[in-house]
Amino acid sequence: MKKISVLPLFDRLVDENIEESFETEAKRFIELDELKESIEQDLTRLLNTKISPFWVDYSKTMKIPFSYGINSTAPSCAETVFEIKDLESRVRQVISEFEPRLTNVQVHIASIGVDPGKAYLQIDACVADGNKRIPLSFPIVMET
Repeated sequence: MKKISVLPLFDRLVDENIEESFETEAKRFIELDELKESIEQDLTRLLNTKISPFWVDYSKTMKIPFSYGINSTAPSCAETVFEIKDLESRVRQVISEFEPRLTNVQVHIASIGVDPGKAYLQIDACVADGNKRIPLSFPIVMET
């Protein structure tokens, strides 16, 4: 299968084979399915990290570690159309700020209220492969 992307930094820091102290060949590139899995894990971490409203003002002007995540004032129980659109907008904004591998991000609330405290999101986006754009979908569970 074709190697599509450079291995992200955090994934490089994780040793795949802990039995061997030194691996003979460093893994630098990943295939599409590995890239999708890496992005999905990062999206799950991002959307399940809550930031204090205190840091939201700072995050408008500069990106700092304390601004990583979604605003804790995001609707936790989006019931009305306005709350759902607000949550979708906040998620789309956070993804555009912290996940540069994705373009044309579309966020849809698949289900809210089925499990108390959870929102099921469908995130559709594209990743670049040279001049091509490859569409990908990510089902993400966000703890609210």
